[in-house]
Amino acid sequence: MTTSASTLGQRLRALRRERGLSQSDLAGGAVSASYVSLIESDRRTPEPPVVELLAERLGTTVEYLLTGRDRAELNERRLRLRFAELALANGAALEARDRLLDLAQESDPELRWEILWALTRAYEALGETDRTLDGVERLIDAARRGETLPVGLLPLLTQRCRILSEAGDFGRSIELGEQALQEVRLLGLEGTDDEIRLASTLVAGYWGRGDLATAQRLVSRVIERAERNGSRRARGSAYWNAALVAEARGDLALSLGLVEKALALMAEDDSEHSLARLRLTYAWLLLRAEPPELEQAGPLLNQAYEVLVRVSDTGDLAACETELARLELLSGRPADAVGIALRAMGRLETRKAVEAGRARWVLGLAMVSDGRTAAGIEECRTAAEELQSLGAQLEAAQAWREVAELQARHIGADQALEAYRRMADCVRVKPPTRLPDPDAGGPRELKSAAAGAAADGLASARARDSHAGH
Repeated sequence: MTTSASTLGQRLRALRRERGLSQSDLAGGAVSASYVSLIESDRRTPEPPVVELLAERLGTTVEYLLTGRDRAELNERRLRLRFAELALANGAALEARDRLLDLAQESDPELRWEILWALTRAYEALGETDRTLDGVERLIDAARRGETLPVGLLPLLTQRCRILSEAGDFGRSIELGEQALQEVRLLGLEGTDDEIRLASTLVAGYWGRGDLATAQRLVSRVIERAERNGSRRARGSAYWNAALVAEARGDLALSLGLVEKALALMAEDDSEHSLARLRLTYAWLLLRAEPPELEQAGPLLNQAYEVLVRVSDTGDLAACETELARLELLSGRPADAVGIALRAMGRLETRKAVEAGRARWVLGLAMVSDGRTAAGIEECRTAAEELQSLGAQLEAAQAWREVAELQARHIGADQALEAYRRMADCVRVKPPTRLPDPDAGGPRELKSAAAGAAADGLASARARDSHAGH
């Protein structure tokens, strides 16, 4: 149907003209031509039997004359929407996006929010962070206005918090996450599954920023509520994020135990995508064990990769490739690690994300291990700067420590000094106080002390295992 008009009378007139009928032809003796004219000018509202008669003569539906929506066309659009969603579920995010953009241009109010929700998920799968956040914000605004949406307000608030964290905007993620938690509690929803998942996502934001004390306080409360009231999925989400905090605080055994609990809880009734992400986290932890649990981490990463390739989530797929590169590096295959790390970075080349810094970090380590020392250290340095600029202070500090020890091992203690200082900046250690020094010997003494610290780092580095994949 090509007609577009805002009132019944306008639609009637447009269809009559499309069919090449006069008002008398349309009236057909059942009603007068003047009555048809009054309806078309919106000065009369016809009775239901008259609407049925006019619809039949115009070859349309009563619903279209009354509402402007044709049920057959609506069903056809809904079918196209389902095909787009199927493409998205099967990993064809680009095809899904194009189908959904075509649908969005047709401006069907009944499907508007379903189309926007699917389009937002397609943008996220393609790594288009700004468009994803724009879609989430529009859906949040619609939810607050009371529109009927295919997704609830709390899942949208959680998604916004998570996406901002993954983009490295930890401050904004935490600010909006705390506001959302306050709103949820005012609504009396504390302890619900959605509230627990929102709080768990907020924990990940504090972890990413390096605020482990706040993360630990929050995660303890979340776990308490999850164990008291939460579903299997909510408890799994709480344990999952608690595992990250435990690892950052140095308790790897507790961290592995928590992620194993999360897997046991979520394995039966969570989505394939979520399980893939959880297996990726488990492998990430295993690769940080001393010594790394390579044989156990490998199958987990391969399982996760198979799913993530299929669902075509750019960010998660890049994260999995980063850990696959780390696995190759720790297994003594640095050249393979370089190739995989470059592939991960290629997926993120148009995306400002913490994961890009992580991939570059592994790339640098692999290059050093492969004999390209100077170029590898420079990649590690760039990665540390990227992580620090994005606010991932804890990871940036670890990267600067790596740079300092690589420089101390391969170049010299003096070159490592700046990296040690940058590491201290990340963990908010204040610079040393400049003491009065009337004979101008102080600065040299301070520099000597710092160089001594770097030299200690050099001795420590040389005493460690010689391979560069720590």
